[in-house]
Amino acid sequence: MSVNAHQRPGLAGSDGSGAAPAPEKRLTIQDELLAARTELARRVAYQEDFREGVFQMLKELDKSELELDAASRMLKETRDQLVQSSKMTALGELAAGLAHELNQPLTVIKGLSTCLLRSSGPSHPDNEKLQLIADASDKMELIIKHLGVFSRSESAQTVPVDLAKIINNALVMVREMLAESGIEVVTELKTLPFVQGSPNRLEQVIINLVTNAKDAMDRGGRITISAAPMISRGRKAVRLSIRDTGCGISKEHQDRIFDPFFTTKAAGKGTGLGLSISYGIIQEHSGEIAVESSPGGTTFHITLPVASEPDPPRGR
Repeated sequence: MSVNAHQRPGLAGSDGSGAAPAPEKRLTIQDELLAARTELARRVAYQEDFREGVFQMLKELDKSELELDAASRMLKETRDQLVQSSKMTALGELAAGLAHELNQPLTVIKGLSTCLLRSSGPSHPDNEKLQLIADASDKMELIIKHLGVFSRSESAQTVPVDLAKIINNALVMVREMLAESGIEVVTELKTLPFVQGSPNRLEQVIINLVTNAKDAMDRGGRITISAAPMISRGRKAVRLSIRDTGCGISKEHQDRIFDPFFTTKAAGKGTGLGLSISYGIIQEHSGEIAVESSPGGTTFHITLPVASEPDPPRGR
């Protein structure tokens, strides 16, 4: 007996007999695969974000460490400045007291020598010696006077001042020190208009620069101080130049010489504050300070504005 083809068992259906999966099952596998890929991409992105976040934290940590180091250095510099300021204050008080104590016996010496000169007359055998005592007393009196003025605390208020007189007063304080070091001082001062400034502070700048020049000349040399009127930025001004014949300042150091506590001197030879203080004082005076240097010497140029008021009578 024959059997029809559509009646044969196992040729169709979902019983694993070789027929294709149902469409619903195929879609479910694709959805799961897509979801797995999406999850993998999400996790990869998360890892990238996490890694970037870690890198950013490390950068910020490095930056914070650098800022902390800078703050620590600034704190140390501020502390050193306070210590140096207190030393300068104590030194000023000591100088003022010393000037007062020396002035009393000096008055006696000067008075007696003057009296003896008048009573003895030019023909007396000791007249020359008495004259030396009198001249030395006058010189000492001038030094003590300027020592007292220089050590006195002064406000930043400025007045019209004679720059040539300030230069000469500053040289009174340092001329003997320069002579002992074998250093010649030459002044080239033309007729100058008065400048607007603080006499004591400007004198301090000149002393700082002259002392700095002396330290640059171990075997003696020459310091030339010149000043002349000029026009700076469309305004009348005076340029003061202090030139030495020392060893010069290297190019890599010239950009830093006005930084606080920067010094090329050996330990114990300087604080690194002289040029920084001078720079600040000139800035307070609405002026400018610049440096030119070579192995043959260094020149500091200071430009100060001319006083707007009429020039007062010049002192002798």
